[in-house]
Amino acid sequence: MGGALCLLWAEAPALAHTPPQPNFSLQVSPTRLVIPAGTTTTAQRFQLTNKGRSAFDITVEKADFIAGENGALNFQPNAPYAAAAWATVEPANFRMAAGTTRTVTVRVKMPPDPEPGDHQFALIFKVPAAQDASNIRINRGIATPVFVTVPGPVDSSVEIAGLQAQEFVLGGPVPLTARIRSVGTVHRDFRSSSRLHAQAGGSAVAFPDFTVVRGAIREVATQWDPPLMCVCHVTLSADGSARTVRIVVLPLHLLGIGLAVLLAALLLAWFVRRRYRARVLAAAIALNGTDDRRA
Repeated sequence: MGGALCLLWAEAPALAHTPPQPNFSLQVSPTRLVIPAGTTTTAQRFQLTNKGRSAFDITVEKADFIAGENGALNFQPNAPYAAAAWATVEPANFRMAAGTTRTVTVRVKMPPDPEPGDHQFALIFKVPAAQDASNIRINRGIATPVFVTVPGPVDSSVEIAGLQAQEFVLGGPVPLTARIRSVGTVHRDFRSSSRLHAQAGGSAVAFPDFTVVRGAIREVATQWDPPLMCVCHVTLSADGSARTVRIVVLPLHLLGIGLAVLLAALLLAWFVRRRYRARVLAAAIALNGTDDRRA
């Protein structure tokens, strides 16, 4: 019998309304947890709500992870800056009736003399697949990252590891892809008023909200609407590092249309002039013929 686990990072916003009410719907709050430096034992609480029509069982698991460049949580035992062993969860198994809310408490106790800076793990709120006659069972769940900051020097510095864009385009929008590398001791949030912006053609181009986990590289993308025609330079900078790309915007398709219109206008003018000259010549010939008959 095969098995699979379908996981979501609860960072993504839910739809505002999804009628009719689904059979399965699990909401976890908060969608991520940051435990700041200052205490050696910390208890935090998560609220789980069953917004579906059916009851289900919940299993809460801990897992160390590394962050993929796309922001996904890749679970890996003994990952760098792992902290799953520091945490205890209560309760770890329970059943939720439809429309109910349950509190899960996680306690984090740091070991003696941990390395300063961020350590991280994920809580996985997993709903095991129901027993049926099929050969494939898909477990459902939500993974919530937890960042634990160990007291000590705090450095959230990053560097721009790359900036990519097409060198020649016919027009917009132009995709911009950036790679941001963490070089500090804690994660770095680029959200709300702290969003990352590129300078392009005299305007600021915002990237979507994202987080760079300690020791990781994050790839993010946005789009830029360029002027109709330009040789523009797009620059992305953060914490003293910067990358610049040159983009040539040349609307050849519009130029082709313009040339076609110009050629058509020239042909029309030539045709009108030719007909005009033919009429003038015919009138002159007719006038000369009349004069000859009179003579």
